[in-house]
Amino acid sequence: MLNIALKFFIYAVAVLAIYIKYRLTSAGVSPVSSPLPELPNFPTKDLVVNITGKVEKLHVHDLVGPECIIPTIHKGKELLFVSLADGRIARVTQSEDGTTSVSTLTRTGSIPIEDTQTCKGDPHDSYNSEQQCGRPLGMYLTRRSRIDPDFTNDEQDEDVLLVADAYQGLLMVDAIYEESKTISRVKTLATRSGNDDPDYSFHLLNAVLEKNGIVYFTETSKAFQRRRIFHAVFDGKPTGRLMKYSKDDGVQVLAENIYMANGLTFSHDEKSLIIVSGIQLLKYSLEEEAMSPEPFVNVIPGTGDNIEHFDSTPSGRKINCYWLGLGSKFAKPKSLLKLVSEKPMLKSILCALVPYKTIVELIPKLSALLVLDEDGNIIEVYQDVSNTAVWLSEGRVLGDYIYLGSWYNPFLARFKKAALA
Repeated sequence: MLNIALKFFIYAVAVLAIYIKYRLTSAGVSPVSSPLPELPNFPTKDLVVNITGKVEKLHVHDLVGPECIIPTIHKGKELLFVSLADGRIARVTQSEDGTTSVSTLTRTGSIPIEDTQTCKGDPHDSYNSEQQCGRPLGMYLTRRSRIDPDFTNDEQDEDVLLVADAYQGLLMVDAIYEESKTISRVKTLATRSGNDDPDYSFHLLNAVLEKNGIVYFTETSKAFQRRRIFHAVFDGKPTGRLMKYSKDDGVQVLAENIYMANGLTFSHDEKSLIIVSGIQLLKYSLEEEAMSPEPFVNVIPGTGDNIEHFDSTPSGRKINCYWLGLGSKFAKPKSLLKLVSEKPMLKSILCALVPYKTIVELIPKLSALLVLDEDGNIIEVYQDVSNTAVWLSEGRVLGDYIYLGSWYNPFLARFKKAALA
C-alpha cells in the first residue's frame, strides 16, 4: 500500500512539474534569482502628510487607468491630458469652480473610439483586447516642429502630444485643442530602434520626454507586454532600455539591461536623466553618455512609477525636488517582491499556477506619493491609509488641485492643495 501511495505521489509530482513547465513556456517566463536591496523602513511619521479622507474620485468608469497626466493652460482654460487604459487619450477641462468635463481626443489602437464595448481598460486585460485598443502610457507636450520628420511649414506649427504607447510605439497626436468632434490624428514616429531586428517592434514603451528636439524614452521590457507586466517582474531579467529619438536620426539605444525601466525625468541641472527602475532610481549622464555606476537612490519604500522634477513640494514648500508615484509597498516588515526575488522556483509556481489577475490582486497595494530632494533623500510622503486611490503613477498640479494618476484605478483622483494647510 505504501509503495502504491509513493508511486502515485511521484507520478503526481512529475505531472505537476510538466504542467508548470508547459505554463511557463506558454507565458514566456523563466524566472531567475534577482536580488533586491534590503527592505528600508517606511518614512517616519514626521515625513508623512496624511491625505486620508481628502482624495476624491472623478469620472468613475470613464477615465479608466489614467497613467499619465499632462496639465496645461490654453487660452485661459485649465486642461489636463490623460492617457487611459482603454486606449483613449482624453482632455479634461477644469472650470473655475473645480468641476470637470471630458472630451475624447483619439484612441491609439485600431478600435474606433465609438466602440465602447471592445475596449474595457481593466488592469489585467481580462478581455485580451489591449493590444488592439492601444495603451498610451507616458506623454509629453511639445511642438510639432521639434519631432515631426514631415514638418515643413513654420506657419502650421502647433502643440502636439508625444506619446509612448505600450503596443503601438512612439506616437504623435495633433489637434489636441480642437473643440469640435474632430478626432485627433495619431502619427507613428518609431516602432523599433535602428539596431533592432527588422521583425522586432517595441514591446512596452513607458515614459517619454523631450528637449530641443531630442526625445528620450524608456522600454520597460523587450520580452513582455504591458498586459503581463508582473510576469516581467517575477521573471527577473533586466531587459529594459533607455533610448532617444530625433526626427533626423531616428531611434538610438542609450542604455540596455535595465530592470523594469519606467518613469523618466531630467535632473534639476538637466545634465542627467533620472530613471525609475523597480525600487531604485538610476542616473544617466547626458554629458558622458553613460549610466552612472551607482544608483541615484539605492532603494525607495515602494515600487516606483512616473517621476517628475518640481521646484516645490505638493504642500508648497519651495525646494528642488522630485515627485514619484508608488504602487506596492517595499518596506519593513515584509514585502512580497522581496520574499520571492531570490526564489526562482517559488516565482515559477506563482506564474504557472496562479491566474494572472489573482497575482495582480495579491500584491499589497499602496496609496502614496513620494517626494525626494535634489539629492534623492526623502523629504515627504503623501499617504492615504484608506487606499482610496491605489497604485499611484504620479501627481501633477492644475489650479487648486493635485491630480493623482494610476494605471490601475478606474477613475481620476485629486485632492485640494488647501487641504494640506
